[in-house]
Amino acid sequence: MSLQANVTTQAATTFAQCGNPHQTLFRLSANVPLTDALEHASNLLSCATRMSLLATHGDGAEDCAMAAHHLSEMSKAVIDDVSTALLKSEADHVQ
Repeated sequence: MSLQANVTTQAATTFAQCGNPHQTLFRLSANVPLTDALEHASNLLSCATRMSLLATHGDGAEDCAMAAHHLSEMSKAVIDDVSTALLKSEADHVQ
């Protein structure tokens, strides 16, 4: 499956649950090219990896762990939205 230039994010994914279980604080933006979105997710995951490693060293461990958690959550949201866009594009192409 190739990433077509005209396939973009769907704004279908929300993240950062707050309050009740069905309330989220953020939503992905629509119409971002998938390659750009995946590059951003990769950068977020790189930061999360570094933060989780820093969390193993003691001082500020809780802060680093929470930062890694939030970065991971953002990365997952981007990847989920990209997956939605690809599945929709593939379904539209089949029809």
